[in-house]
Amino acid sequence: MMKKKIPASLLLGSATAATQVEGGDVNVNWYDWSLKGKVGRGESSLTGADHYARFREDTEMMAELGHQCYRMGVEWSRIEPERGVWSPEGMAHYRSELELIRARGIVPMVTLHHFSCPRWFQEAGGWMSREAVGLFLRFCGKIVEELGDLVCDWCTINEPNVFANDSYMDGKYPPGHEGDMLSYFKVSRRMVIAHLRAYKLIHKIRREKNFPGETMVGYAQHLAFFVSPGKGLFCRLGKGLMERLFHKIYLKGMIEGKLIFPLGAGYPEGKGIFCDYLGVNYYSRHIITPTVSPARLFGTVGFDPDLPKEKLTDLGWEIYPEGLAGVITPLWEKYALPVYITENGLADSSDEKRAAFIRDHLAVVLRLMEEGVDIRRYYYWSLMDNLEWNDGYGPRFGLVEIDYDTMERRPRPSALYYRALCRERLL
Repeated sequence: MMKKKIPASLLLGSATAATQVEGGDVNVNWYDWSLKGKVGRGESSLTGADHYARFREDTEMMAELGHQCYRMGVEWSRIEPERGVWSPEGMAHYRSELELIRARGIVPMVTLHHFSCPRWFQEAGGWMSREAVGLFLRFCGKIVEELGDLVCDWCTINEPNVFANDSYMDGKYPPGHEGDMLSYFKVSRRMVIAHLRAYKLIHKIRREKNFPGETMVGYAQHLAFFVSPGKGLFCRLGKGLMERLFHKIYLKGMIEGKLIFPLGAGYPEGKGIFCDYLGVNYYSRHIITPTVSPARLFGTVGFDPDLPKEKLTDLGWEIYPEGLAGVITPLWEKYALPVYITENGLADSSDEKRAAFIRDHLAVVLRLMEEGVDIRRYYYWSLMDNLEWNDGYGPRFGLVEIDYDTMERRPRPSALYYRALCRERLL
């Protein structure tokens, strides 16, 4: 079979999040969560992958692996370890990292909120606090003023739907509420408004300071490909409810600036489009079974029990590349904004499935591009093994294996396969 050329307009790279890889931060709320025994096997966010100390080594490795773009997090607790106290050392660290990334010809994207926050922010109520939006915007403004000359691509908030669900419905993330629907909606509303205001603020600062490059601001939406177990009324209603409360309230709010029920009504920041790209985090297809349990308001999420092991990741998620088209196509048809695939990856400790996973998902990407969809970024999740939040260090998502005893980095065979794609531009 003849190989397809990967268009130059599609940059290939990888992604990480600060708390998941950096290690060593005692001021972040996930460190306290670890101390409470809430991370798998009693592990701690303090470990990470030691990336904060080894970012030079990791950046050189990323360049050697041919990556053209890199999505990274800036840890709020390192910049503002105490309320109103800014850390010059923290800011200097991220400036050094970004300068090195750019010097190696890699295009950086910075994520401003990726599930974690400073201890002081969590203790003040986190996103349930009335001050949350203002405090987050103050942090955003500080980062963009100090680092905005080095970064054009910005992600305000990563997966607000997953954050709100896992923090206030499933109880897996701090503060650990279960079945707290009112908090889910309140936090979701605040995150929508925070994104809208951050979008305007980032554009304003970069414009006023005349920073170089085209400003591209968006957010990363976790988009699962939902299916019903049947065609009956309750199955359709269950899927529809999940689509609305896990996808639509954020898409309408953060792209269009429109609050819809149950978050509210109207346009709190005025009518418009508040994303310069569509940030898509896609992992799997989910079967939605209707339920009346308060702790599972949106239905029970499951997978086909008859799938063979080769179709499943180490976490039991279905490998379903076609779902990527299923979530991107309706968004593209509605908004016609550039698409950034901000996360796509799998847990695979054996590394037996990762190369095929990348190949098959990129094949879908190329088909969509041939059909006219403007896809500009593909960030594999993740560059390296990391803290998979409450699941600890067991799940292995990395192109690069981390030996947590020595912190040695070892690119897996899939990393070399991906390097060939990045360099040769043939799939």
